[in-house]
Parts: sequence; structure tokens; C-alpha cells
Amino acid sequence: MPELSGEYIRDRIAEFEWFVHVDFGDGIVARSTAWPDAPADSRHMGVAKFEFIVRPNLPDLHGARVLDLGCNCGLVAIHMARLGAAEVVGVDLDEQWPKWQEQAEFVKSALEWRSKTTYNIRYVEMNMRDLPTAGLGRFEIVTALNCLYYLEEPDIERVTAHVARTSNLFAVQCNTRDHDGLGRRSKPAYMRSVLERNGFPRTHVAAPWDPPKRRFWPQRYHRPLVVGTKK
Repeated sequence: MPELSGEYIRDRIAEFEWFVHVDFGDGIVARSTAWPDAPADSRHMGVAKFEFIVRPNLPDLHGARVLDLGCNCGLVAIHMARLGAAEVVGVDLDEQWPKWQEQAEFVKSALEWRSKTTYNIRYVEMNMRDLPTAGLGRFEIVTALNCLYYLEEPDIERVTAHVARTSNLFAVQCNTRDHDGLGRRSKPAYMRSVLERNGFPRTHVAAPWDPPKRRFWPQRYHRPLVVGTKK
């Protein structure tokens, strides 16, 4: 691999499409090509989303082995490693986001270089529906942020049942506004029922209010999180 530098990072940023903003430090930022006008601290993407709704609903990550389904460029996986996760395994599919694994490895190496550390993260090219046969082992925590609802219902059920056999907590982010074409699959009521009948008897839905804006009433955050636990 070439020696890392700010110039190298800038050159490589231009090679990829970016789903979320990624701050590489020293003023170098890869802005989302999916939502180029989104603010850097948007609660709908990346680390800001994780901090806004996901982290408050997870146990302490220190020492945990975590599976991140639909990890894209791996930014949230890196954030979880920074919060103390012992290992993070990220899963995504090149068919859905071309060159995602190459991009995630680049982000990981660049941020390791910037922070002078290493992160115990590995990335697996795989369709989420194949998780039951992937042999990835046990995890303390499994996350699926705005992605599980793209599977068909029988696959959602099968994947959830497998997660219940291999983990004590499954955090699934839903979407109540942007994916009407997916029917009930993207809605928290459906996902809660899936979790409860497939091995997670205790569930709760986190649907906080967005902070108010001048002259506008706040609304419910439209990407609620459904968390299933066994105890």
C-alpha cells in the first residue's frame, strides 16, 4: 500500500461514491454523494445517527464483539471500535454499493494512520440473507441500521432467528417515511413483531422527537430503532 498522506487520501476520496460524510481529519472531508446537502451532524447518517439514537439503546461496548449488518464504508464500525468494542465484523454487498469493501478498507487504514492506532475490524462481502450459513460465530451485539428491511419477509424472519441463536441483543433501525414501497417491512411495528416471535421476547422502540426548529414544531424522528433482547 502506498505511504499515506493528505494528498493520497484526497486522491482516493475521488475514486468512490460516498453514502455518508467521512471526516478524515486535517480539513479533509469526503462529502456524501447520496445526500450532498446534508449537514455534517445529520442525525440520519453516520456517526451522528449512531450517537443520536443507537448508542443510547446499547449496553457498554467495551470488550464486546459486534456484528454490523449493512456497514457500507465502515464508519460506524470504526466508531464502535473507538468506543471499546473488542472486534467489529462489518457485512455488506458489492451489488448494493459497488466497491464498498475496498472503500471501507481505505477508510479504516486512513483513520488508523490519522489516529496512530489500529482497529480490530474485518469486512465480509455477503448478502445479509446468507448470515445463517456464514459461520461468523457469536456476538454480544448485532446492529442492522436502515438495511434489514430490504430483504424479503421470509429472509428477515430467518436472519432474525439466527441472530437470536448467536447474540443477546439485536438493534434494527426502521424507516417510517422514505420507503413506502417496502410496505410494512420498514415499519417498527412489523420489526418488533419479527423480533418477538424469533427469539427476542423483550423489545422496545426508540422514537425520539427531533429537536425543535424556529417556527416549526418538532416531529418524531422518522428512523426509529427497535431493540430486541433476551433478558
